[in-house]
Amino acid sequence: MTAMKKYTVIVLLGAVALGAASCSFGPRWHRPHMAVPVQFRGKSFGEGNMADLPWQTVLKDEKLNALLRDVFSANRSLAALRHNVDAARRYVTIARAPLFPWAGYSASESKGMNQQGGAAVAQTGGITSNPGSAALSASWELDLWGRTRKGVESAAAGARAMEENFNNLRISLLRQVACGYLQLMMLDEQLRIARASVESYRESLDLFRNQLEGGVADKLQTASAQAALSAAEAEIPALQMQIAELENTLSALAGRMPGHIARNDNLQDFAAASKVAAGIPADVLARRPDIRAKEQELRAANADIGVAIANYFPSISLTAAGGYASADLRHSILTHRTGWGIGASLTGPLFQGGQLRANTRAKRDAFLAAKADYENTVLNAMAEISTTLIQREKLVEVMSKQEEAVNAYRESVQLSMARYKEGIAAYYEVLQAQLLLFPAQKQLASYRYQYAACVPTLYTQLGGGWR
Repeated sequence: MTAMKKYTVIVLLGAVALGAASCSFGPRWHRPHMAVPVQFRGKSFGEGNMADLPWQTVLKDEKLNALLRDVFSANRSLAALRHNVDAARRYVTIARAPLFPWAGYSASESKGMNQQGGAAVAQTGGITSNPGSAALSASWELDLWGRTRKGVESAAAGARAMEENFNNLRISLLRQVACGYLQLMMLDEQLRIARASVESYRESLDLFRNQLEGGVADKLQTASAQAALSAAEAEIPALQMQIAELENTLSALAGRMPGHIARNDNLQDFAAASKVAAGIPADVLARRPDIRAKEQELRAANADIGVAIANYFPSISLTAAGGYASADLRHSILTHRTGWGIGASLTGPLFQGGQLRANTRAKRDAFLAAKADYENTVLNAMAEISTTLIQREKLVEVMSKQEEAVNAYRESVQLSMARYKEGIAAYYEVLQAQLLLFPAQKQLASYRYQYAACVPTLYTQLGGGWR
């Protein structure tokens, strides 16, 4: 074959490659359609969407914001996942590399001596040498069927999914830390209530003991006062233990050694400071990183089907090489002992025991599984948001009724104390009123925490806090 014919073959193959560049197998990607309601089930307390706001604006507590800044800058899980995101982006470059010609080089030269029993094996004195060579080579696999392009699409979607998982971890940490901070405020309030109850129960016990010694009170009243005091005293170290454990957890999330977490002391003010605005359900699909990650995983699964289908078709590669050869590589260029070659190869499957068909079906099954996973994530997101909206709405009524109960119990204690001072009631009546007041106060603190925690919970559920 003459050089002209060889060049003609190369040109024709190149034309085929360019003409088939748009040829790609597998289903086209379409964003999955998911029917969502026009509005959420549950009441939104404001207009707009709180997910559009920065977290520093939504969480109106400077000490909490300072803690979150440490979390976002020093959390080790975030740092590890950030490196995984960078690695996923590198794999996109690796997947894209076969789209371009590959070039390489090689060089070799060897010389040696063979001897046996001190004598040379060959008449040449045992010295042997191989021709030295230096060559450049290039190869290019034509992506006629879109195998490489689909692989790039899959890798790119995987990298974007990893980025969304990173964003999802950010808002997960925001929610965990914010709710933990508010829980500390609740535990502080319950600890103050427990200490106040200890003082009150101790006064009651001292009084009943004095009355028992004077023959006025009976052992039942004294035992009841002792039980109330001991139970209240047991609550103090239990609450302190919970506080220390939660502080250590938040310290670790913020990249700190275990220690105290600076915080405010008025949970009620935080609970009443923020309004919630949920926007419309369709916004969630575009904002929530976990939904966006599942969408990218679905896109990667869709591209993998194309890769599996392309494996049915032959692989066509172009190769070229040229270089110098000489007994002495140092003189190869001067002696002009050159060589070159070009070629094309075609390889494809004939029979593989059903492997290709099974692989394609497996990729389709993986796509259907990813689609179901995506839809499940959307449904769970809608359910979470609606539950939080309803919870915050109902907690307003719950706190109102609990505050009425606390006020009534407090008035009962005051009236019982007045009746006792007037001599028309025993102090045991005061103790019974206290036994109802203090648990009601602790329950009110718990409801206030739940109400306040709805703010960071709903904010992250709507997809806010990762930008």
